Amino acid sequence: MEAYIARRIEFGELVKVGEWSIKIYTVAKESEFGHPVFYDAVKRQLPTWLAMKNGFSDSNDKIGFLILHQGKEGIFSIVNWWVGENMLNTHVFISNPEQTRDFTRVSGNGLGPCVWEFEVINHERMAWIEHVLKRAPSPNYDAYLSDVFNGTI
Repeated sequence: MEAYIARRIEFGELVKVGEWSIKIYTVAKESEFGHPVFYDAVKRQLPTWLAMKNGFSDSNDKIGFLILHQGKEGIFSIVNWWVGENMLNTHVFISNPEQTRDFTRVSGNGLGPCVWEFEVINHERMAWIEHVLKRAPSPNYDAYLSDVFNGTI
């Protein structure tokens, strides 16, 4: 086991994928994420991931977030979107940063986010509560989409 070392979390951008709005974050083991080719490849992969279904396919507002985490095993891509008003649909993929077309889904076997990724998820949870759920029946999606996190944890 390695001792905990803080990692840099940065908001990258808000992207539109068809009708979807997706916030992109990076988590870097080093001082910065440093994989621009991989980053662009993941953006091209988003339409395929956003079309994925699971055992609980509920309504959604086509709003979510993506976490790209440079870990010791490879780069994890965690795509999340809000369903059924207050639940999170999550798919986790792992890749070698040099293999920009090879995304292995690992969330189907029980693997979920790690301690650094949970910081982003917690921020997004709090932003969703504040800007969407507390403002029902008139949620402020624009405020949610502009509420982002940057930090070292």
